[in-house]
Amino acid sequence: MLTATLSRFRAGTKGVAAVALAAGLLLSPAVTSSAQAADPAPCTPDPDYRGWFRCPIWGSDVNLRSAPDPQAPVTSTSPDDGFLKVLCQVKGGRATYGDYWHTWWVKTPAVGMVPSSYMSEIFLVGGGNDERDSGLPTC
Repeated sequence: MLTATLSRFRAGTKGVAAVALAAGLLLSPAVTSSAQAADPAPCTPDPDYRGWFRCPIWGSDVNLRSAPDPQAPVTSTSPDDGFLKVLCQVKGGRATYGDYWHTWWVKTPAVGMVPSSYMSEIFLVGGGNDERDSGLPTC
């Protein structure tokens, strides 16, 4: 398609400008079918704890695990307030829940004697299957 479009514009300065414009539009992430939509509910920096983030979650009593893998032991469950405090996101084992699947996991901070734990990003609000959260750094 790009070759056909480029071959139509060959004459003079207007042709060069048209080729550049056509190539820019065809290759722009905003107009390609593979472009990902913006995350409607990204994790945001926690105002009370530097380096921590607050992530909106759906569901309650979501399993938190000792490693970023759906087979890892459950260490606790998510809070009921709709938010989870996390540090970063990491690739891990593939988790599934109905039609949803993810290989990205969020890592919670260790607090006191409670070690860090991991939750599948399936349970973060927004995003699609296997899309990283746009508000989080990677671990």
